[in-house]
Amino acid sequence: MYSKKVSVVIPCYNAARWLPKCFLSLVGQTIGIESLQLIFVDDASTDDGATWELLCEFERAYPESILIMRMEENRRQGGARNAALPYVEGEYLAFVDADDFVAEDWLLRVYERAVCTDADLIQFEYFCYTEKTGAFLPGRSVREETLCIETPEERKAFLIRETITYGCWNKLYRSSLVRRAGVKYAERVVYEEPLFVYPLLFYGKRFTVMSEPFYYYRQNEAGTMQRDMKRKETLLMHANVQYQVWDFMKHTAFFREYYEEIKLYFLHTYFYETIYFAALRGLALPMEDYRRLEETVKREVPDYRSTRYETLIPRQLQLYALAAEGMTEEKLAAFMETIG
Repeated sequence: MYSKKVSVVIPCYNAARWLPKCFLSLVGQTIGIESLQLIFVDDASTDDGATWELLCEFERAYPESILIMRMEENRRQGGARNAALPYVEGEYLAFVDADDFVAEDWLLRVYERAVCTDADLIQFEYFCYTEKTGAFLPGRSVREETLCIETPEERKAFLIRETITYGCWNKLYRSSLVRRAGVKYAERVVYEEPLFVYPLLFYGKRFTVMSEPFYYYRQNEAGTMQRDMKRKETLLMHANVQYQVWDFMKHTAFFREYYEEIKLYFLHTYFYETIYFAALRGLALPMEDYRRLEETVKREVPDYRSTRYETLIPRQLQLYALAAEGMTEEKLAAFMETIG
């Protein structure tokens, strides 16, 4: 039995500026604070205790509903979330970043829909938010639906449709699903979320999609994500996380039956996206890094040239055949221009 309806994990790093708004949006949930477990994790903040002092105040105010943790070393958001997972007491689980906030009816509406549809995972929409412009929708058009997956062919179609995105905070998860899958976040990196989310698409049976936005995602220009997105190291983190996803799936019972679907995901995210992101950000991918991507693909996916989903692969990914023949710096530059 679960002692709470929903557990919410909030990783915090030097977040004193943003935490009050986040905190108030969570304790003011119409589902009732008594139904919630809020786990705040201070990820070894370096702000002279400002973040930790706020968390201590939160815990004193709601000792029955708030658990605070303090990391000895910084493991970034993935590591902070992982540290909280063993302490989850809610029937369902959600994640909120410390600089974001949520609508007051978020958990009531989403939890009720999850229970009504018996969903293992429920996905909802979100607002983008900045102090200058306020809140606005990111422009996605979403159809509400509940998918019950009964056969391998239904799951294959579900995976290829990419109905469920790979970010973690616009979702509510059945806690037993997370435990059964044994998923964790990638640590000490950005783009840590796919290692947690993607495997759940194989373990879950019922998935519900809501079109309503409840989450306010703050586009913080001073944040680590905005800063790190402009660095080459971040691109390599993205590739490394996608390799971890591939390696995780290789060791599951799903790998043989869903090999083509997992292969398509890996080729797209590990190889194509890395080069595409580099082109979008005007970053020159050094040849040695490109070669490392190429060698990994050849080693892990020797049949990368053939797939039952050939017609679904973007034109950019089809150019991999050319890339794999061995590019000069000039050819690589030309290749990157075609995908920009």
